[in-house]
Amino acid sequence: MVEKVGNSFLKAEDVMEIVASPGMQAVFAQKGIAKVSISVNTALRWVKKLGWTYGKLKNGMYLDGHERPDVVEYREGFVEQWMGYERRFHRWGHDGEELPRPNGFPVPEAHGHFRLILVTHDESTIFQNDEHNTGWTHTTSKSKPKAKGNSQSLMVSDFLTPDWGRLLDGDE
Repeated sequence: MVEKVGNSFLKAEDVMEIVASPGMQAVFAQKGIAKVSISVNTALRWVKKLGWTYGKLKNGMYLDGHERPDVVEYREGFVEQWMGYERRFHRWGHDGEELPRPNGFPVPEAHGHFRLILVTHDESTIFQNDEHNTGWTHTTSKSKPKAKGNSQSLMVSDFLTPDWGRLLDGDE
């Protein structure tokens, strides 16, 4: 059956073709079985009895070493530094209410006080006809991480600030 499927998805019609093939008919004849063909429902039942199920394909999990000691140490240092910066940002509470603006901090080379402005980067990549997300999987199959699609893609990117919203260049 795997040879029949190749890199495609298994279908009940594939099982029906295998049963009707001359090779399988010869095996049936040796066993005294006179079954020329089977219905789609019978093929589906056979595939399920063989341990295959049809449904949403699961993605595997990527392990990126996020618990390595050097990564944990870097992350803790980053969070500590971020907490020092955070109190200098213009912030809002959980209900969207504006919290008091920070007074800023003196900068020796400049005149006056300045506050930090948080600029975040938001990015999405959308792939055209990425791949099927449903198919047959066997009960013994393990989920594997999937590479990004090779189809055309569109990347949408924005820089956002809490005070001004999207950053724009002129009228763009």
